[in-house]
Amino acid sequence: MTVDFGSSAETKMLTVSNGTTVFDVLNSSFSVDYKEFAGMGKLITGINGFSQNTTYHWFYYVDGEFAQLAADKFSLYKDSSVLFEFTSENKFIGG
Repeated sequence: MTVDFGSSAETKMLTVSNGTTVFDVLNSSFSVDYKEFAGMGKLITGINGFSQNTTYHWFYYVDGEFAQLAADKFSLYKDSSVLFEFTSENKFIGG
């Protein structure tokens, strides 16, 4: 798992069981802030004190593909690669 804070990045190699969620892995390795939305899941709002705002947001990718599920709804499998990115680029669907 790599977390790109914009000015620096931190990579951690972790062993996960099939079915472990992106949120489980992130939350076990970093300080995570989130908002939970009923029926949708947990939206990551901050990692290690880097909190999203009106300009910067947290987005994540699994195996190079932009994830369109909440982090607690996305299950991983062996050899998955996860990247969280703190960016001002608009990646919202329809954005």
